[in-house]
Amino acid sequence: MVSLLSRYFKLIRRMFIKTCLLVFQLAIGGLIGYYLIHNQSVFSQSNIEQNRYNIEKNTFNVSPNVHIVDLTTSIHTNFQCIKTKKLLDSLSINICLYEKEKDGIISGTFHDLTSIYEEQQVTRILELLIRHPHLHFIDIGANIGTYTMFVAALGRFVLAIDCFAPNLDRLRRAIQLTNLYNRVVLVQNALFTHSGQSLRLSVEPTNIGGQGIYLSSDHSEDNRAENNLLTTDPYIVRTITFDEVLPILVARGIRSALIKMDIEGSESFVVERGSRVFDTLDIPFIQMEWRIVRQYDDRVQVILDFFSKRSYDPITELCVLLNVNELEQWPADIYWMKRNVSNFC
Repeated sequence: MVSLLSRYFKLIRRMFIKTCLLVFQLAIGGLIGYYLIHNQSVFSQSNIEQNRYNIEKNTFNVSPNVHIVDLTTSIHTNFQCIKTKKLLDSLSINICLYEKEKDGIISGTFHDLTSIYEEQQVTRILELLIRHPHLHFIDIGANIGTYTMFVAALGRFVLAIDCFAPNLDRLRRAIQLTNLYNRVVLVQNALFTHSGQSLRLSVEPTNIGGQGIYLSSDHSEDNRAENNLLTTDPYIVRTITFDEVLPILVARGIRSALIKMDIEGSESFVVERGSRVFDTLDIPFIQMEWRIVRQYDDRVQVILDFFSKRSYDPITELCVLLNVNELEQWPADIYWMKRNVSNFC
């Protein structure tokens, strides 16, 4: 009888211990779940506060002419934002669009989950970044942010530069929707050979984000605005040189990056005053729009000389070497690849 009671009490004790352990595990699981949810909220808030701190305290130590956009500012304009199709089977972003009749070239190419702007080129950049995990991204002429958003969603840092405020409003809202505050620094300036000037953009009724500053060969532009003019006109933009964004990259610890350059014929101004960026960073690969800049012989020569001195070769999207003696046969988009780099083609 005693033996039977002893076994009974042992069974009761085991059941009690197991019950306590189960309750303990459930409690710990609940605490962890709460922590993760709460911590995600705190982390998101910390990203917002860090972005605001960087701007207010100018921890990047940039010149006064560099306008770093506060990504936390609320957007009061209503515009359509959509979730895109997935690239590489996993990456989808938020993108905020113009009305298609105003922007058929970029916004007009986004069709729900079926197509995106420059899908082949964006995919190529993503594949190169995956292949080279140490690389980040500089988006010169970010527009509404197709490249910026996909690269940031991949987990890389992006320095995005654009001069047109309505573009930046849409990109900033997309960043907010996707909570990518800590992966993007957004600069609102036009890149030029001189800093601190106010220039006027052209008006493109069916390509609202595709304006350019068109200058004569000696840069004595006819569309110069008053340098100290305070205006909310998005077609008047403030200039900086490319070298002026270097402190941002240094502060973020960026040592290597790919560049996409599409600024409606102003590409030569980037390299003309961008030597320090190229001398400081490892930049093995640049995607460049060639369609407009090739119309200006002086700008073309600046670009050719710059990349030749730094041992870059011009290639097509299929990695075919381009002949510098046959410029008229070059395609609308080209790539500059540094010699002796591997696994880029």
